[in-house]
Amino acid sequence: MKRVLISGYYGFHNTGDEAILTAICQLLSPFELEIKVLTAQEDHELQGCQFQAIQRTQMAQIYQTLQNTDLFISGGGGLFQDVTGLGSIPYYGGLLWLARRLNVPTLIFSQGLGPLRMPWSRWAVSKIFHGCSGISLRDQDAIDLLKEIKGPVQRTVLSADPVLAMRGMPPGRAEEILRQEGLNPDYPIIGVSIRPWKTWYEKQLKSFTAVLSQFARQARAQLLFIPFQADQDTWMCHEAAYAIQTRPAACQPGLHVLRGNYSPLEIFSLIGQMDMIVGMRLHSLIMAAANRVPAVGIVYDPKVRSFSEMVGYPFMGSVTSLSHSDHFYQYLFTTWQEREAIRKSLDQKLPALENRVYEAVRIALQLLGIDYENFE
Repeated sequence: MKRVLISGYYGFHNTGDEAILTAICQLLSPFELEIKVLTAQEDHELQGCQFQAIQRTQMAQIYQTLQNTDLFISGGGGLFQDVTGLGSIPYYGGLLWLARRLNVPTLIFSQGLGPLRMPWSRWAVSKIFHGCSGISLRDQDAIDLLKEIKGPVQRTVLSADPVLAMRGMPPGRAEEILRQEGLNPDYPIIGVSIRPWKTWYEKQLKSFTAVLSQFARQARAQLLFIPFQADQDTWMCHEAAYAIQTRPAACQPGLHVLRGNYSPLEIFSLIGQMDMIVGMRLHSLIMAAANRVPAVGIVYDPKVRSFSEMVGYPFMGSVTSLSHSDHFYQYLFTTWQEREAIRKSLDQKLPALENRVYEAVRIALQLLGIDYENFE
């Protein structure tokens, strides 16, 4: 049995990253691999996944594990960037360096890349990527940045986010969750994913909630706020919900903030039951697209713009731009009116993106020496 060690931003209760790990496990499950994952907690588990968790800072255990590993996978997600802190590149790059020192093949698996704002970051990432056995990046913007920093573009494969190829749960489970949360699955539901950000000023929040509540009332739709990282997003969702609740009763739609602690599989399936998504978190939009659900993006990071453009979702160009209420309303209205056409468009676009995910899997199987000719 071949042995794989996976590294990423896992075990921090971020639904997007945990969905990536879930999807990777699903993609690798047919090949009888022994999978170990570096996570924030050594008892970390995910519904529908079979892996052994290793605490990500236990370097002695990581060293010992790598000595008996056939492939080291870095990703997915956006690990190589210098915006959220200066530690990401040294940590994830250091793991790749250690794996190479131990003669373990290394694979960048369907990752994003950047932003890389500092000269040393750009130099370091270029050196790190040149040393990898295989590279797959999830969008063209990442490949363009790799070229800009003089990385190994010629042997880099254009992939896509693994969650685009994820398989959810039976619809009955999602309907059960909706009823538990107080929603009626027989009526339209608009899912909303927002997160704290430095440009969420009072003006933007008031405009955002006023337009959203007005539109939901006109569409006779319920609103469901979905926190993607509970310790960050929950208070923001409640802040928005409170702003809507202070409006006149005649302007208030049915309103709910997701309360339960649900797995990535459950959130993925839940989003599949939405009639439309308004998404700030990247993986709210990715899950929407994978489920053929129309969406409107809110850009706080270039990756949100890049994905929205890739699948044809309209988007507000920044959180600041939410103060332009007429533009936001028009995006909501047009997306709602054209949702059947958008679903058909997604039906046409998504198979090609799913195939790009499988390209990353094929690289992994090649590096493991596993026959992949019949892989689908």
